[in-house]
Amino acid sequence: VLAIQVVVHIIQNDGCVAGGLTDEQVASQITVMNEDFRALADTPGDGGVDSGIEFVLASLDPQGNPTTGITRDCNTVWYNDPSPCAYCAALAWDPARYLNLYTNTAANARGYVPFLPAQPGAGVGTSLDRVVINTLAFGRPGPIPAHAGGRTVTHEVGHFLGLYHVYFNGCGLPTPPDCYATSDLLCDTAPDAAAHDICPVGASGCNGVLAPIENYMELTDDGCLERFTPEQVRRMRCTLQHYRPGLATVPAIFSDGFESGGTNLWSLTTG
Repeated sequence: VLAIQVVVHIIQNDGCVAGGLTDEQVASQITVMNEDFRALADTPGDGGVDSGIEFVLASLDPQGNPTTGITRDCNTVWYNDPSPCAYCAALAWDPARYLNLYTNTAANARGYVPFLPAQPGAGVGTSLDRVVINTLAFGRPGPIPAHAGGRTVTHEVGHFLGLYHVYFNGCGLPTPPDCYATSDLLCDTAPDAAAHDICPVGASGCNGVLAPIENYMELTDDGCLERFTPEQVRRMRCTLQHYRPGLATVPAIFSDGFESGGTNLWSLTTG
């Protein structure tokens, strides 16, 4: 099991009126992340694949001082999430050691990450390396019914760990090795032509296949989302090994070539 230390930076407006979250709400979000990434029994995600990745609030800050893993600041400019990032340099804990998770307006989105780790020129390990979540989509239960389950964070941390949307680049090509170079660059996620919202049971994806509306990397409502696939898990662990090696203590995860890009050498049967 790979444990990732999380620091949650709660950013409110001047006067600390909007954007507040309690320690209990933060703890509830960490619980959701672990339910989803570990596919824990008797949780909404228990039908998915256990990634062997867990999340814990940091107990020591970068200077080695005890901490709750939660920081709080009241600054309207920061709260409105300007671009370029106005708060990153001031607030970020060492991004090579901590997952920096910020809550504010998320530029009026539900959440985002600024880049995927494997993208050319990505700022992995810089103060810009972060996950940003709209306060209204953080924690369980949240105030927006469709997104009250905390799964916006699950989705965005999936991006942080290297996953694309399941509909990325459209249908792509359905069979190996082509499916590793098209769509979301994985072969065991059902191909989809476009994003879905709400929870459209029975929605069509590509070539008569049902859309993967239950996948955490879709945009459906929280109550619809319940799984990562085996190859998504492999990509996330690959990302930890190759792009974020200091974020968790990573052993030699697999030795079949998948982590080095040799997807043609990998099969579900050999692990």
